Amino acid sequence: MEFVKAEHLKKQFEVKGSFYNLEINRQFFECRNYAEIYRKDMENQINYDAIFVLVNPGLCTPKKSTYHIPQRSVGESSPVNFTFAKTDNTQYQIMRFMQLKKWNKVLLINLSDIRAGNLVEFKHKLNDAKKVGFESHSIFSSQRKEELDQVLSECNGPIILAWGTNPIVKTLAERAFAAIPQDRIVGIEYKSPPFYYHPSPTPLEGKRKWLKQMNEIIS
Repeated sequence: MEFVKAEHLKKQFEVKGSFYNLEINRQFFECRNYAEIYRKDMENQINYDAIFVLVNPGLCTPKKSTYHIPQRSVGESSPVNFTFAKTDNTQYQIMRFMQLKKWNKVLLINLSDIRAGNLVEFKHKLNDAKKVGFESHSIFSSQRKEELDQVLSECNGPIILAWGTNPIVKTLAERAFAAIPQDRIVGIEYKSPPFYYHPSPTPLEGKRKWLKQMNEIIS
């Protein structure tokens, strides 16, 4: 199976993200609620070919440093305001899979909107969110059920679970797993739900293996 390099993928695909910031009780959270990956000539396709559910947005940032990220107030719904975003290794891997499936446009959502550079930092931020009552950082929270239903209705294809195997995400993953229609769930299970292998493990051979297995699952 050909492993397409990032320099070729970026010529074909574009990434946009929807970002917001939130402050509660002097705790500041940088968030991204959505990301889209699409072929450069297919941005206007109405429905998504698939939805990927990942852990959190990592350190994904807007491509333009001058972009002003909206400030969300407590109790407000999360704004949706797509802007060009920097591309990371996970997104390149999803582009590779889009090529295999001949998909034009996919949506990325996460167990949590909270941006963090690694899982240790993410765990600390989850604890901070819990202390100040910021439950709606997850689209799978009860406060955002209507939003989740709307998002799922905008996809014609599978919902691919790929949030990884770290025990840190267990509670969030169980909630997400219960909220998604079981007949639409696709993913490479790790032992048993709620854990599903991440698309872009290291080293390179792990990435090739994920692509091969997922290509066989979604035939």
